[in-house]
Amino acid sequence: MATEVSCPPSLPQLQSVQKAMALPSVGAAVGQVGAFYTKVKGAHSLLEWALSTAEASVTLAATTAAPYVAAPLAAGDAKLAGYIGELERRVPLVTEQPKIIVETTKQAVLSRISPHVNKVCVARAAAEQRVHSLKELSWAKANALLSTAAGQKAVLGLDSGASLAMRLLDQYLPPVGPQPEPTGEVTAASEDPTLHTVQTVGRLSAVAARRVWANLAYKVTELRSSGIELDVRRYVTALMAALHLAKVTSEQQEPPVPTPAPAEPAPPAPSPAHNASPSAPSTTTIVKTTPEGKSDISEN
Repeated sequence: MATEVSCPPSLPQLQSVQKAMALPSVGAAVGQVGAFYTKVKGAHSLLEWALSTAEASVTLAATTAAPYVAAPLAAGDAKLAGYIGELERRVPLVTEQPKIIVETTKQAVLSRISPHVNKVCVARAAAEQRVHSLKELSWAKANALLSTAAGQKAVLGLDSGASLAMRLLDQYLPPVGPQPEPTGEVTAASEDPTLHTVQTVGRLSAVAARRVWANLAYKVTELRSSGIELDVRRYVTALMAALHLAKVTSEQQEPPVPTPAPAEPAPPAPSPAHNASPSAPSTTTIVKTTPEGKSDISEN
């Protein structure tokens, strides 16, 4: 419900205020504020007296100042009324009801945002389709490989290995207390080899994890019931120290690898003496160089 804005008889009627109140959105806002003010004012007699006194004071002050501010107030009122008229001419939406304004603004925002949102949704759908196609292609390729002779042997080996692992788990890690059995049937290898492999490995991993944690919890509970408090930190520290000691001991027990001795350098070859004196000439050479020896040789 809109609240009528009326001025005292001594005050001039402001055209800008009247034009602003003619706008539906402004009238609705003023009506809401007026209803809230009236509700607060009537909540208590003391509040009603105080607010009535304030209203009387404001009215008295406005009536007293009206003759002095009439001319400037009229000029400002004319300009403000002109601005409101220009706003109504340029933005006709302000003259509509608040619901229509809200709906029109919502549609305008959606029309701007919708193309970008649609692009993101289309890109996301395309990416999901691409991933799905790649997954189907990889799955079909894996089935094709496992359908060959070598693939069937690998699947049979996996099944036998899983059966052996289950027997070892039952022997060394028996179930402690009630444990949920793996639900669901494993798909036959002839129908979908890849799915059969994944289900077999997943079931074995789940059973092994449950057995390990169940046995560990049982042992810890048993130790605590016996009066032995298990400190996990000290246990892990002792385990790491034992592993390190075992590693060092195994390294010390290994025989040392003999290292080959370096080869001794060969003795240097004797080099001829540079300052050796020339050997003395033989007797035959001396004889041949004498004149008597030359004559004897010529005679012979």
